[in-house]
Amino acid sequence: MSRKHLLILLILVLVIGGIGVTMFKRDTEAWQRQDSRLGQKVLPELQVSDIAHIHIKHKDEELNLVYDGKVWGIKERGGYPADPPLVSELTFKAREWKVVQSEPISEEQRPRVDVAAPDAKEGASTLLEFRGKDGKPLATLFLGKKHLGKPPLQVKGFDKGQPDGRYLLVGSDLKTVLVVSDPMNNIEPKPVKWISKEFIRVDSVKRIELDSGVPEASYALARDSEMGDFVLEGAKPGQKTDISAALSTTNALYQLAFVDVAPMKPEALERATRINIDTFDGWNYAIRIAPKPNDDTHMYFTVAVTGEFKKTERVPRKDETPEDKAKRDKEHEERMKRLEAQLAREKTMNQWVYIVETKTLGGLLRVRERFIEQPEPKK
Repeated sequence: MSRKHLLILLILVLVIGGIGVTMFKRDTEAWQRQDSRLGQKVLPELQVSDIAHIHIKHKDEELNLVYDGKVWGIKERGGYPADPPLVSELTFKAREWKVVQSEPISEEQRPRVDVAAPDAKEGASTLLEFRGKDGKPLATLFLGKKHLGKPPLQVKGFDKGQPDGRYLLVGSDLKTVLVVSDPMNNIEPKPVKWISKEFIRVDSVKRIELDSGVPEASYALARDSEMGDFVLEGAKPGQKTDISAALSTTNALYQLAFVDVAPMKPEALERATRINIDTFDGWNYAIRIAPKPNDDTHMYFTVAVTGEFKKTERVPRKDETPEDKAKRDKEHEERMKRLEAQLAREKTMNQWVYIVETKTLGGLLRVRERFIEQPEPKK
């Protein structure tokens, strides 16, 4: 080999080696740059107090939680109040989400971990957007697949592991997929999941009257004191009120609950059964129950609450110690505050139509004869 050929070969070795070193250094810097995000907050500049609108979307489903300065409401349910703990959990967690893994990702690779566009045919993400009072986005995330940890048990059902995090893209950096240690199970665009399920609490019933439009299927029960027994109004001579039946009917009021809010106005209810309830607190509950078309397991339910809150004074007990007095005074004061807040909240519930399971109304929707004590059959 001549000196000229040797020199050319040496130059080629140096050039190729230089290129290799440069590429290695670039890859190392890229890896270090990605790795440097570990432990950092996903949304470091997000301020919870600035959030006034939460938008969640996945394909054709959409959810909008809007803060009016007092409460969070669900736009898709006519502004019905959202569950405060769920909203608080989301906003405060979002501020604390930290990166546990980061990798570069191309647009073609996004469907693999479900971080493509929310309306994509394959690998659609769940859009999570926090907006300010002016409607402008504060932060945008594209939530993807849940990250699975190592299976705790090598048995059927646990062989794929349990969700311990979630893949996501930040709107400001669509070239890097992140993993956070939160599966975000509650973040779904389903209004029914976000509804506040706090309902009316009818207590201290003085009188309850059901009017179905048919005398045989209507009744009225009343009592003179909170410790007294209910008596069926209009009972014929010789008829006695079935105390257990009356008690189970009033107890059914304590178990009232709803599963969803219907997208309709209370005035639209047809063929409604009316229930009128008076309490010893001076409150009145005007309830209407109507069948839900093509659904035997649910019914429509509306309620209008009227009355004024009257603070009462606690009657001290005999031989009450100073410690007992302080304790009972505090309990009474807290109860008064709860009742005042309850009445204020329940007065706002006349704006919506609730969907209630039919089986929970069985104790109320009874015929008059059910409250008449039947003689024991002769042996």
